[in-house]
Amino acid sequence: MNRWQEPQAIAELAREVTVVRRPNPFTALYHWRYEIGALVVFPYALFSLFQAVGPIWAAVVLFGVANWLFYWKSARRFVRDRLRSVVVQHRLRTGFARARVCTLDGKLPVILWTKPRGDEVEVTVFCPAGVGYERIEQRRALLAAACFATDVHVYRHHKRANVVHLSVCTARLRKDADEDEVTPARRYAGQTAGVAIPLPGHVAGIPRAARR
Repeated sequence: MNRWQEPQAIAELAREVTVVRRPNPFTALYHWRYEIGALVVFPYALFSLFQAVGPIWAAVVLFGVANWLFYWKSARRFVRDRLRSVVVQHRLRTGFARARVCTLDGKLPVILWTKPRGDEVEVTVFCPAGVGYERIEQRRALLAAACFATDVHVYRHHKRANVVHLSVCTARLRKDADEDEVTPARRYAGQTAGVAIPLPGHVAGIPRAARR
């Protein structure tokens, strides 16, 4: 090991033995926003329904909603995809902590948003100072295992280096005859991992000054 490699090796060792920080209260509330919303909204909605129409008609309405979700394929897929995106968020945070995708003082990246798209879940991640695209790219196999996913594709933001896009492929492994890799999401089709993703079509033609 030469003197130029020694600082990187020391930093890597410090990262491996550091204690991962717990999120502050505001970040923790944001992480659990869906569960908190469900615990608040669902009981209130049920109470309001029973108060408005009575127990018998409330049971009829609940039975109708359950049948609607069971037989309407689009609604069932919508609920399934949203639940899957919530699970991916929590598993990805756990993967960040276990794979040591963190700063030297233990600060983890923050998941800003997730969106299901077909067999993939698109994730936008805000990286603190000391974590970037390279660190997440190195650990993407461990992140895929943490998310119970087939693969995780990592892409740079088109303008900001501290924002990274992830495409978590949650489909079963499908291989073509001439291809040994899983196809990424349609949004990233044709893009090489590591390049900046293009702007959407309805934004690409707008001048930069107007987009600010």
